[in-house]
Amino acid sequence: MKSFLMFCLGCVAFSGFAQTITLKGRVSGNGEPLPLAHVLIVEDSTVRICDSDGNFVYHRKPGLVTLRISYTGYETHQSTLRLRRDTVVTFQLSPTISNLEEVVVTGQRFSQQELFESTRTSSTVVTANDISALPVLGGEADMIKAIQLLPGSIQGIEGSTDLFVRGGAADQNLVLLDQVPVYNTSHLFGFLSVFNPDIIEKVESVNGGFPADYGGRLSSVLDIQTRSAIPDETKVTGNIGTIATRLFAEVPLVDNKIGFWIAGRRTYIDQLMKLAGENLPYYFSDINGKVTFKPASRDEVTFSYNAGDDFLDYFRDRNNDGDGMTMRFASGNDSQSLSWERQLYNGWSTELLAMRTAYRYRVENFFEENALFANSRIEDYGVKAIFTRDSLWGDSRTRFGAEWIRHSVSPVVVNTAGWVAEFLESSQSGARYANHFALHAQHEWSLSERLRINAGLRGSMAVVENTEYSYAEPRLSLRYALDQDANVKLSYSRMVQYMHRVSSSAASTPTDIWYPVTDKISPQTSHQITAAWQKRVVPHHLYISVETYYKRMGNLIGYEEGTNLFFNTDFASRLVQGTGNAYGMELLVKKEAGRLTGWVSYTLSWSTRQFDRINGGNCFYSRYDRRHNGAIVGQYALNNRWALSLVFEYISGARFTPVIGQYVVFAPTLTGLDLIPVYSDINSVRLADTHRLDLGVRYKSRPGKRYQWQIFAGIYNVYNRANPVGIDIVEDETDGSLSYQQPGVFGLIPFLSYGFSF
Repeated sequence: MKSFLMFCLGCVAFSGFAQTITLKGRVSGNGEPLPLAHVLIVEDSTVRICDSDGNFVYHRKPGLVTLRISYTGYETHQSTLRLRRDTVVTFQLSPTISNLEEVVVTGQRFSQQELFESTRTSSTVVTANDISALPVLGGEADMIKAIQLLPGSIQGIEGSTDLFVRGGAADQNLVLLDQVPVYNTSHLFGFLSVFNPDIIEKVESVNGGFPADYGGRLSSVLDIQTRSAIPDETKVTGNIGTIATRLFAEVPLVDNKIGFWIAGRRTYIDQLMKLAGENLPYYFSDINGKVTFKPASRDEVTFSYNAGDDFLDYFRDRNNDGDGMTMRFASGNDSQSLSWERQLYNGWSTELLAMRTAYRYRVENFFEENALFANSRIEDYGVKAIFTRDSLWGDSRTRFGAEWIRHSVSPVVVNTAGWVAEFLESSQSGARYANHFALHAQHEWSLSERLRINAGLRGSMAVVENTEYSYAEPRLSLRYALDQDANVKLSYSRMVQYMHRVSSSAASTPTDIWYPVTDKISPQTSHQITAAWQKRVVPHHLYISVETYYKRMGNLIGYEEGTNLFFNTDFASRLVQGTGNAYGMELLVKKEAGRLTGWVSYTLSWSTRQFDRINGGNCFYSRYDRRHNGAIVGQYALNNRWALSLVFEYISGARFTPVIGQYVVFAPTLTGLDLIPVYSDINSVRLADTHRLDLGVRYKSRPGKRYQWQIFAGIYNVYNRANPVGIDIVEDETDGSLSYQQPGVFGLIPFLSYGFSF
């Protein structure tokens, strides 16, 4: 009898659990998701806050439920639903109509709010509005230029898109475009990124406290998400700038079940030079396409295509005899992906992704009977599956998944003819194939009202020919709420990198080589600990963060002293591995709404390296050691038509190795003397500090009309400072003494662009 009663009670309990209904909603306006929108459930006076994609989840018993949805700048929306089963609903809010000249700018719709309330550290979100507001080189909005102004991120040479994060190299950044890796992030030989700002919805920069589903790089993750909300109507936007023209269109199809986006960009430097009577046959172009299909309320299928190319075809005939020098260069990325997201029952959801990505370059030089051909290529195929479970009470989340990537790498193929072959022989580094596997799981939950924890583990493996490497990568982060508006956070991450980039210069170039691990080249590893204090000042829309970090790196890639990597197919034998340390403090003060928006950032950091076969085995400062790095970024809306923008940046000088003397030896032919330079300790001297002020002004057409336009004008490097991009050694002809000169590239450069939409 007792067993029978227990059975009946169990059935009742199960029946009660089965009657719990899950309501998943998405709030959008003007075709874009509205993150942090407030959803009030009238019946029980509880509130749900939408995430960064405008989504919320609510669990209750079957019956009527009334939702009151509000968002700044939009009319409050109220709906009553009868819930009989798990339901997915999209809510469209209408913009508030006002004739007031009062302007309230929300510069960060994907606010730090969600990150503030999570366990995440070292994460910042940048939106398309933030990117387009910056006065930058050539007036061309650039996502990476915005990231370089955040704490912990440092640019390379003046104007470049190189990104060095917390003492790490540029190849230690995982750049994802809609979850697909991007190997080369620059156009214009490093001075402009490949990401068209018109199709970008948001970018999350993660420098520490990495979730378990991120892996493969040591220093940072740039998670770039393109537009995803199906638009309400067809819209076309464009921009005509100083160096390039962009065009973007978004189109809804089939009763708003299909969304189509396409964006294109091309520079016209080659055409401008022709008008000036000069010949510079260089141009870059890129194209981005995306189609999203929602066959049902629970399903979303997306196909993405992205490609970007650089071309140079130069011929110089000094003697006008038709027998001059020809130089051709071509490089490019391209990627395709197919994803399927499905909302299941009882808080479960799935994401499936299949992708391909590739990068290649080709160099061709001809002069009389001499010729040089070189090319390199890397191509990946991969699949990924992620499962997420949100608890019925919204206080915990479980996320786990698996991924596989197959790398096909052809590092360098060189063919030469004529006298060029005497110092650069034809050679070919063998193609390599690598398989990378990973399993990951993480769980986030609240131990109390103040303490929340995220614990995760990533298991990764690389298989290259007969060599295998496998690592466990634990992740842990916690948040302790001091009060409603302040918290402290602590995180630990172990990261492993199985792909390395070999560069022949201090700056990233299109001819850099990607290379997998081998039996002699081990994966790079890192351990990073981060402690953070965060504060929000709600009345003033301020977010404040202070972080300290320590990162220990192992198996870092270096080169033996005197190594020449220029089209060197035997570079692998010259690589050495060592250790590194990076530590510092970062400050971010961000204002997210109001007439004045922007941020102030400051980084104080140290970065060192140690290799047994470099610098006599002694520890030295790395080239990424830039002691002080600060930025002020601001935009001020005078009214709904005029806005001013400002960027000021200061960076301590880059390090270099000086020549401290010379000694004389007989030339190998015994017919003369050679001077051999003597170097000091590696990176023992700094170049001059870099600092620059950029100003911009934006004027928009009167709102309310179908055709909208804006003019953005400004000055890059207002006070015309020649920031150094390298070092030249100059020998005095009279006494043979050596001196250093620090050449700069960019002085004061005005820019002008015209944007439109209809």
